[in-house]
Amino acid sequence: MGRFLSGRVVNLAHTFLDDETALTPAAVTVTITRAGATSSTATGTATKTGSVYTYSPGMLTPGVYTVRWDGGATAVDVETVEVVGGYVFTIPELRASDEDLTVARYPAAEVRLTREVVEAEFQRITGRSFTPRTAFLSLSELPECGDPLPFLDVASVTTTGGTAASLAFERVGPLAFMPELPDGATGIEVVYGFQSVPTGISRAAKLYARWLLLEERSSIPDRATSFQPADGGTYTLATPGRAGSETGIPTVDAVLDGFRFKLIEGVSLG
Repeated sequence: MGRFLSGRVVNLAHTFLDDETALTPAAVTVTITRAGATSSTATGTATKTGSVYTYSPGMLTPGVYTVRWDGGATAVDVETVEVVGGYVFTIPELRASDEDLTVARYPAAEVRLTREVVEAEFQRITGRSFTPRTAFLSLSELPECGDPLPFLDVASVTTTGGTAASLAFERVGPLAFMPELPDGATGIEVVYGFQSVPTGISRAAKLYARWLLLEERSSIPDRATSFQPADGGTYTLATPGRAGSETGIPTVDAVLDGFRFKLIEGVSLG
């Protein structure tokens, strides 16, 4: 899922592939539909340059979108993109953190993909988004009224279907609880995540991104759990999935652990 920053023009690019063979339809129609919407947000004809098709719908509001690339009888592809309220770091910030992260070695597309991996991993590990995101939940996906919503750090809840209405909800720490829906609502749109990236998270994200980008140049084998340098001694490596390590970088794991939401159940005795 590609991520784009809100408040910027979205420029989409797509290549039709059949394994390693590029397909080149004569004309491609692009249809973009926002999650929860009953009609398309934008539609138009893609521009073809070689085997790459591009299309710009202009600025899009935050949320998840389905993009249908229709090449008629030749090929039809569907992908998902998301417009978000921020990134855990900017590409210039990451490049400035290490002189080896030059444009020649690591093009912007590779760095953007690595940033998406870092953001997804941080959310998987902690259960929290460190940038503002917007999600749609249909009626069938909603928890019972009074049960926790499936997102932490909720900023707002708005109904969909008919006239959109902002709903008041109960919050306990990072938890938010499902409010009662008015008649006629078809679902809700939830804005969640940290409204600004915590400094520790930004630093940890850049450290993890550097490690992901530079690990291919490391002299240590990918599957190694320890190594012996030429001057003697043995070093045990932090390995993802072993001994409680998530990323394989102790400093990053420590920062992420501090942001985990730990639900402690009290037990009454007597």
